[in-house]
Amino acid sequence: MDRVLALVYSSEFNPAAYGELCKVRPDYMLPYAGRYRIIDFTLSNLTNYDISNVILYAGNRMRSTLDHIGDGRSWELNRRRGGLTINPPNFDVKNASEIERYFDTLRSFEESNADYIFVTNPMYINKVDIGDAKEQLKNQGNDVLIFTKKTEDKDGFFLNRKIINSNEEGKPDNAGLNLGTSDVFDLFAGSILIKRELFIKVLRYAEEKNSISNLLNAIFEYPENLDIDFYRVNNQLEIVMDTNSFFDSNIKLLNREYFDNLFYNDGLVYTKSKDEPSTSYTKESKVKNSLIANGAIIEGEVENSIIFRGVQVKKGAVIKNSIIFQDSIIGEDSILNFVITEKGTHVGKNVKLFGNRSHPFVSSKNEVLEDWSY
Repeated sequence: MDRVLALVYSSEFNPAAYGELCKVRPDYMLPYAGRYRIIDFTLSNLTNYDISNVILYAGNRMRSTLDHIGDGRSWELNRRRGGLTINPPNFDVKNASEIERYFDTLRSFEESNADYIFVTNPMYINKVDIGDAKEQLKNQGNDVLIFTKKTEDKDGFFLNRKIINSNEEGKPDNAGLNLGTSDVFDLFAGSILIKRELFIKVLRYAEEKNSISNLLNAIFEYPENLDIDFYRVNNQLEIVMDTNSFFDSNIKLLNREYFDNLFYNDGLVYTKSKDEPSTSYTKESKVKNSLIANGAIIEGEVENSIIFRGVQVKKGAVIKNSIIFQDSIIGEDSILNFVITEKGTHVGKNVKLFGNRSHPFVSSKNEVLEDWSY
């Protein structure tokens, strides 16, 4: 049986792109869909394809990672052999590149008995058939498979996202950015499957060159002839890279068909379980087209919104097109539209908060927002 070692790393993380949302957590730990974290999709996908040897490259703010993931028990990754390893950042090297992070754990790859390395970025939210990809790599004799989705994007939704260009033979040739010059392209889906021994060679080459920062470019610039091919995915793909894409990705979940495709098709999504009472709705409450997690108390009006655990929506409050993180309190007669409240935010009575679809208003953790006009 061919063994796979999975490397999970959010290699494109830019904290400034998220503002308040990533001041206390790395991007892969962002709350999602009322009761999940973004990292849950990647860990669940690995579990569903029986990959139990996983290295997670953690961000600088590790508290939420350790609290939520722990030893990986919720994804059956707490194994005596293999299992989940959370690799902390090397604080001696500031702004380490993707290549430097992997090279820092080179011994793990050299001592591994895996045949293949599966490298995946958790901010590309999708469920990929790793077993089928492994069979393609074996049967076609490929050295590397790059996961992409053939995408038509006339509206420019995926502008500035990473794409994979082809050569005359239709094989992957280089990585670029979507600048809107083509309506159809191979959108990078965030994952690479590569032979372990070749991965080590590519890693050493990139480190020696000291001018190659990411794995994709290292693969394409490697001087030996490699058999590189596409593995094209057909299922739902979400790419979260900033506050706007995070907001959009959550709001899309209010479409039932979209939600079911992402959460139930091609394997279930697991998360850390928490015992919470059922959500309480008063007679005066009104809820329309929203996701409401357990432990919430709804006395006001909620529409087209996502409400996390332990949120209180007081009488007369109106929440529309918003994401309310855990333990937030929304005061009486307040109005929120296109808002993201960080964990523990307290919105006072009669407070009015407004953003828009492109720039939602975002509070900071445990922030208190009061109306001082009375």
